[in-house]
Amino acid sequence: MTFGRWASIGLLGLALLLGAACRTETMGVAARISGSSFFGTRITVPTGTQLAVRLEKSVSSKTATVGDAWTGTLMRPVVESGREIVPAGAVVEGMVVSAEPAESGNRARLELGVRAVRIDERRIPLVAEADPVIAGSPRARNIGAIAGGAAAGALLAKAIGGSVDDAAKGALIGGALASGAVAASKGYQVELKDGTTMTFLVSKDVAVLVD
Repeated sequence: MTFGRWASIGLLGLALLLGAACRTETMGVAARISGSSFFGTRITVPTGTQLAVRLEKSVSSKTATVGDAWTGTLMRPVVESGREIVPAGAVVEGMVVSAEPAESGNRARLELGVRAVRIDERRIPLVAEADPVIAGSPRARNIGAIAGGAAAGALLAKAIGGSVDDAAKGALIGGALASGAVAASKGYQVELKDGTTMTFLVSKDVAVLVD
């Protein structure tokens, strides 16, 4: 057998070995992918879905800056198509979207947004927004975001011997004073205390892998 034929046989054998190695590697990659999360069931959390979130730390318009991180806890599960997508108790990651401290003639504002939820070891990007909380507004008083105002008015009415109705009127007066106080001073700051529950609305569809 000539040298040329031996060389040809050698090259053919080498090609067969390389081909087998490539097929083995391809099968290994396919096996890894088939066992990964890419082939799980994904259900979409649609835009407009409500997230009830309890804050785990206080956030104040006086000290907060845009981009500051905050964390919270999801109070109710997110359910779609009859399946629980995000369980109650999931950790919520958020950030300060806007913050304006109270200044003379200006009401304080504070706006928070959700950016992700954590389920066990998984972090799922999820964008949800809430209307800004404005000092002196009915919403701010409803969630206890400012001190004074309505509470001070109610205490004043009771302190001077008024009835429950008088206390209610005092609360309304106190709320009005809280709204107008910024005209003559630095006004009231917005302070969202730890334990405050806020409702956020999902602003972009997100597909979540479920078991």
